[in-house]
Amino acid sequence: MLKKAYLKKVEARLEEWGDEISKLGAEAEKAKTEIKGRYQEHLAVLRSKQAAARTRISELRETGADNWGKLKAGVDESIDDLKKAVDNAISKLKKSA
Repeated sequence: MLKKAYLKKVEARLEEWGDEISKLGAEAEKAKTEIKGRYQEHLAVLRSKQAAARTRISELRETGADNWGKLKAGVDESIDDLKKAVDNAISKLKKSA
């Protein structure tokens, strides 16, 4: 896959999960006091993983065509880690709601 197409794909995925994180943030604002803490804990983890993925994508964007394949694995790992964390947070928070 070409670098530009790949970046477009992972940036779209990052945005999609960013929307999910924003939804969880909105739900946290509405949550009862006893559940609000759980939301905040999950949101902190998700935002950290989201920032890590953004950093890796930025690094990939800055690298030359010769080296982008080496960084691609790290981006894939960050994106997959964020997706799993979002899915996990949604699942756990639905159970506690």
